[in-house]
Amino acid sequence: MIHDSLANLIHYAPILESFDRIEEVLASSYEEGTHQIGTLSVTVESYVPTAFTGTFRAHDSAATLVVMLQGEELFGLTYSERCKGAAKDACGWIQISDSPIKTVITAQSGMFTLFMPREPYALGIVANGSDALVKRMTIVLKP
Repeated sequence: MIHDSLANLIHYAPILESFDRIEEVLASSYEEGTHQIGTLSVTVESYVPTAFTGTFRAHDSAATLVVMLQGEELFGLTYSERCKGAAKDACGWIQISDSPIKTVITAQSGMFTLFMPREPYALGIVANGSDALVKRMTIVLKP
């Protein structure tokens, strides 16, 4: 997992496939919803974060880039070992619901977080009891 300012994303270009396309996506203003752009699956959504549901997700083979466009929320991470032997759906997603939170990250506007394949995370967790609207873009980088 990498968590940094969006201004520093260029420094991670060597490890991000399709970096040029990612820059194009970030420079565009997409309507809310899911958009397929080449090998990138881009989801833009606005919502009010809620309490942790107890469920983590990870992709079996794709990295996931989460960009906070507005507001603040928490991301919870758990142990990667929990993915071993776990079932995945037809799209390659793994659901984990029997694991504790290992690490918590505060994601704020202007920040990005890159989750590597098989790295379980939970998004949309309320920070400090706030009921403020947040907006984020999630880009799944399929190999």
